Amino acid sequence: MKFRIESPGHKLSPSLKEFITKKLSPLDRYYKDIQEIEVTMLNETRGSREIVNCTLNIRVPGKDEYIKVSSTIFEDAVLKAADAAKRRLRIRKTQLQAARKRNSPNRKVAAKKA
Repeated sequence: MKFRIESPGHKLSPSLKEFITKKLSPLDRYYKDIQEIEVTMLNETRGSREIVNCTLNIRVPGKDEYIKVSSTIFEDAVLKAADAAKRRLRIRKTQLQAARKRNSPNRKVAAKKA
């Protein structure tokens, strides 16, 4: 699994990059076929407040997962995005398992007796 961390407009510190990789690397535990995770950290101002948008684009075979989270702190945005990604990947995995179970040719269906 590869990480691509971007932050247009400002430079991220090495400790923040390490924090991001440390928090997102356990996602491999929930879905094995993750090829790449793109992380985009965007800092914007709304009125007098600064808001951090963390966007995850998780590349998996089939349809990619896209997650966008906002917070006031970089680390908090990463943690929220990691939790949301964990939920989405779990849902995806259970849906694929259910589809495989439905389509398996070895499945035996008991006939109903009248």
